[in-house]
Amino acid sequence: MSRPDLATTPLRPAPDIVHRRIAGEQILVPVRRGAAEMDYLFTANEVGSLIYKSLDGRRCASEIARLVSGEFEVEEDRARSDVVQFLEALYDARLVESIPEDQR
Repeated sequence: MSRPDLATTPLRPAPDIVHRRIAGEQILVPVRRGAAEMDYLFTANEVGSLIYKSLDGRRCASEIARLVSGEFEVEEDRARSDVVQFLEALYDARLVESIPEDQR
């Protein structure tokens, strides 16, 4: 499966993920069939938590980067790079999914 352009593709949390905010961090737990796919937890700091919370299926990385830039006082270009990198990690771990074009 090829990865979509995560800078421009809206994403949403995968349906088989349980997430909780604990002590300022977002904890993501894949709930899948088979123990082999449940061997990790994914944690996100405050920035990652804001990114994850912003994945509503409408916003792309550029829009999320604007939120991160405003909230954490970081340049928008740097925020965009960091957001895309974080989304790549989430996508590769199958914690998020892209929205089909006909559902956007």
